[in-house]
Amino acid sequence: MKRYLKIAVIFTVLLFAFVVVFAAGKEAKKEGIVIGFSNASVSNSWRVFMVANFNYEVTLHDEIAEVYYTDAQDKPEKQIADVDDLLVKGIDVLIISPAVQDAVNPALEKAYDSGIPVIVFDRKATTDKYTTFIETSNYEMGKGQAEWLAKELNYKGNIVMLAGFAGSGPAEDRLRGAKDVFSQHPGIKILGEQYTDWSPPKAKTIMEAWIQQFPQIDGIWAGSGLGSWPALEALKEAGRPLVPSTGEQLNAYAKFVVKNNIRGFIYPFPAWQSRDAVRYAIKAVQGEELPKYIEIPVDPIGPDEIKDYVQMDESDFWWVGDDQMPEEFLPEL
Repeated sequence: MKRYLKIAVIFTVLLFAFVVVFAAGKEAKKEGIVIGFSNASVSNSWRVFMVANFNYEVTLHDEIAEVYYTDAQDKPEKQIADVDDLLVKGIDVLIISPAVQDAVNPALEKAYDSGIPVIVFDRKATTDKYTTFIETSNYEMGKGQAEWLAKELNYKGNIVMLAGFAGSGPAEDRLRGAKDVFSQHPGIKILGEQYTDWSPPKAKTIMEAWIQQFPQIDGIWAGSGLGSWPALEALKEAGRPLVPSTGEQLNAYAKFVVKNNIRGFIYPFPAWQSRDAVRYAIKAVQGEELPKYIEIPVDPIGPDEIKDYVQMDESDFWWVGDDQMPEEFLPEL
């Protein structure tokens, strides 16, 4: 009997020790938030600035214990696998910029169904299984650019349209917003429309072909300065008139507009929205209720304001307004 009693006491002590250790382990995990960041890519300089802003914001929060980062290289199938890997690591929250707006839905849904918050930013998804989506409205951006261009042309003329990466939320929403405006003005004729993958060399090649094809181009709608800047360069090199154009806060676009004294319109799409994604991710893990949609408002920069906005001493691939961080975090471009 004494023997069994001794065994029972030992078992109880061991069980108690296990519970203490297990509880301590759980408590240790709660000491810091583990973030998984699934990025679509760093395939252009805007995305490089976006990651730099993310990295800087992380350093400002003692609540963050660790960050796991993946780069999908704009491949939806890789992003799905990336999210699987992040979930295996036991992350507390997923921050994701989807490569395309629909194909990576299964990854978001898997993360959301696992019980962790899912913060989508920059590029939208078409599932509703996420905690919140953060953006400067891409639809309103495309719409605002088109409204300015239509008015600038007195609502008549031949234009070309340069979009971003096919299937990505920003490219598709900006294009949709612009077309909704142009459809209301029958005097605006769209000569050509192509995706550039946000690649300046590709945009320039497309514009060079259009220059050969169309004897008169009166305006350029581009969802990004990565499209309008090289398109304007192609016009200049061909000896054609430099026409009104749209873009966002790419420094090269602003420089070209100012140096050549032409009409341009900047609708910013802040790379620092990744900083907001970090802040809202922390709030979500801490149990704060977040709205399903969070819009970051911006003020467009008209043609008369660009000369005071441009940063002539910085790189062409600088993103004006996205450099508000210590020098050690700024990208080398």
